[in-house]
Amino acid sequence: MKKVTVRKVDWKVFIFNIVAVAIPLYFIVLFAYEINDTTMQTVFIICSLSLLGFVNFIIVKKGTELVEVILKDDEMEIVDGKKTIYSSKYSQILNYNIYYFINKRGGYILRIKDKTRTFCSLITWINLSKAEDIDYQNREVILETLNNHLLGKKKITRCDYFLKILSIFPYIMLVFALLLLLGMFLYLIYL
Repeated sequence: MKKVTVRKVDWKVFIFNIVAVAIPLYFIVLFAYEINDTTMQTVFIICSLSLLGFVNFIIVKKGTELVEVILKDDEMEIVDGKKTIYSSKYSQILNYNIYYFINKRGGYILRIKDKTRTFCSLITWINLSKAEDIDYQNREVILETLNNHLLGKKKITRCDYFLKILSIFPYIMLVFALLLLLGMFLYLIYL
């Protein structure tokens, strides 16, 4: 029996966090656009984004919980304190997948589907600020155990595709913003 401690992010908090960041970000941009002095504009943007980042961290910290992943010889359990979140025998599991969210720094998704229900959660690092060796070791223990007990059951589903697209969305937005900025510069140069 192997017992691994990981930090699980609640999906409701994750979605709330995206909304709680996107809406104020929109108003920060609108208000910053109205400021004429570039120094004040820069100070406003830096202070607002710092405050928004702090609020983001508080929301994430409150919305995560340490859980135990218990990997037995014939079954696995995910336990939050005394409450069992997920429990299934390996023979009942239809498919599973485990993959990094965003990149190695963003945590990873653990999805397990059995005959009666599905467990899908973002697993992040125990020490919210950065990943440590124990976090990578815990992921490898879970992955190795699932690979050994569930040969041929690792499968990519529509949910996995959706989460992978969601995980690269920040990079898509970054490329879009850079192309937009480049387009603005080219427009100003050739105007």
